[in-house]
Amino acid sequence: MKTAGSISISRNLVNKLGIDVQPSITVRVGSLKVKSKLIIFDNGKKGYSLSPELVQALHIKKTKGMKIRYQAEEKMLHLGPTIGILATLIPGSNREELDPRSLQAELIYLSIVSKAVPGQTYIFTPGSINWANHTCRGYVYQQLSQNRGRWESSVFPLPDVVYDRIHSRSAEARNNVQYAKNRLMKLPHLHYFNPHYLNKWNVHQMLLTNPMLVDYLPETRQLDKSNLEEMLQKYRVLYMKPSNGSLGKGIIKVYADKGQLKYIAYRGKRIRSQASNPAELMRKTKKQRDERHYIVQQGLDLAKYKGSPFDLRIIYQKNGQGEWMISKKFGRIAPRGSSISNLSSGGSVAKSSKVLHHLFKTDNQVKAKNEQIRLLCKLVASTLETVSNSTFGELGMDIGIDRKGHLYLIEVNSKPRKTTESMLSPAIVKNTYKRPLAYATYLAGFKVK
Repeated sequence: MKTAGSISISRNLVNKLGIDVQPSITVRVGSLKVKSKLIIFDNGKKGYSLSPELVQALHIKKTKGMKIRYQAEEKMLHLGPTIGILATLIPGSNREELDPRSLQAELIYLSIVSKAVPGQTYIFTPGSINWANHTCRGYVYQQLSQNRGRWESSVFPLPDVVYDRIHSRSAEARNNVQYAKNRLMKLPHLHYFNPHYLNKWNVHQMLLTNPMLVDYLPETRQLDKSNLEEMLQKYRVLYMKPSNGSLGKGIIKVYADKGQLKYIAYRGKRIRSQASNPAELMRKTKKQRDERHYIVQQGLDLAKYKGSPFDLRIIYQKNGQGEWMISKKFGRIAPRGSSISNLSSGGSVAKSSKVLHHLFKTDNQVKAKNEQIRLLCKLVASTLETVSNSTFGELGMDIGIDRKGHLYLIEVNSKPRKTTESMLSPAIVKNTYKRPLAYATYLAGFKVK
């Protein structure tokens, strides 16, 4: 272990943290540890300070606002938190050119918001890691004016906590990304959350293990000719969905009409066709499905808002105490003549309070339904974490309400895309970005007010 510089700590803080006083002590920042001289001062002041040599050895960029704790079992001081946001690219700097719904805008906004969080937060990529010395090149966005800024890079310690914001399933599947993720997860002292995209079929199987969730799950099977035939006997409408799909891409709606199986394939635009039987339908949609694994799911008789079906999109996140909470909830209204409410497929947004009051006429009914939604979200999140043995800090959930008022979980997404602009209040938008950072602070072992 490297030896460098000194750390000076007040007698008050030594007593408060319960530090075992020795001539030298191990100081950790993220994954870096340095042996340093321990100096105790007794002049009535509180706090601590680091020598320039120690700051340099630990690659600390933000000495102000770094929290301190003592890990008694290892006799080690821990300064932090150091939070790394893992991405596959560092976006452009000009905010005017960015779609507010893009990952680039999200990373810039995350970097700006992180400045109000204790410790140091940076964006990094698999290619920026130096495994030999447990450091990486991290990027922090510096705002120059309202719409202009630049990314500044520095060498940082590998973090206490990785917040995975890999932008797509194809990016996640790359060898260099998989290698970096697996190696990061094996580092001592490092916590990693939202580690992977979710597969619809696997999620359905996991959630079915909880008897309390069964009534909330539309019947779902793996797509093959036999399952398609059986499902068509049971339901008026079915949806064929790619197990690893998102943003509504690749969905095929199927319904029987006048002895024919009519279907609508959603591929940017709606393609309508028909088949005379399930075998022909499987043949005719083969190109669209492109050898991908598909599920077939019960079509829901969803309630309508202003003449169109809708669902509720919920951003469900852990806070600085590690507790799940609803950060954002809004209605996604399908475009006229469509059943797909995804915003990328032309869906529109409405406040959840307006949608719920449209369905449930009294305040008490709306309050009861909101409580039911909250409990459903908690059940889904806790079941997923337990069965998958993974740590999630945020989930996107799509919840449908049928004409009888029954709730259905349509989909769960472990990498919910968040927009930097919204019809919701700016404070709500800001909180959806700050909460994962507060949760990362909690995972690093530091208290969050």
